[in-house]
Amino acid sequence: MIDDIFVKSAIRIRREYLKTSNSLDTYRNKAVEVTKNLDDIIKQLEGIQEKATRKEFESGLLLQEIQKILDNIEEEGKRLETIVEPLNKRLEKLSIEEQELWRNIKQKHSDIPDEKIVEFVTNKLISEGLS
Repeated sequence: MIDDIFVKSAIRIRREYLKTSNSLDTYRNKAVEVTKNLDDIIKQLEGIQEKATRKEFESGLLLQEIQKILDNIEEEGKRLETIVEPLNKRLEKLSIEEQELWRNIKQKHSDIPDEKIVEFVTNKLISEGLS
């Protein structure tokens, strides 16, 4: 019904999608770790605020502590970015490939209704264990 090259492309895209989805737990765990680190940084800032209110800090030391904390925030932000960016790029790439595949299928098989195409490809994915 649909050219084998299109089916193989759909299978490859689905495999890559599932592989990426399975690694989401790893990314989520890393993001949770970064979030916990940011929570600790917030607590440090609250501690500095309390000490500043009670005037337990010299202003120079206070600024040094704040700068140290701001550096930690920047570092954690960069860590989070390095976690999320590759995942986003992979998902964007797969989305573009999926759209291109759909366009190519519709161009080649314009006589087949959308529902029949989806049903056919879905059945092939199921038969490959990729549902």
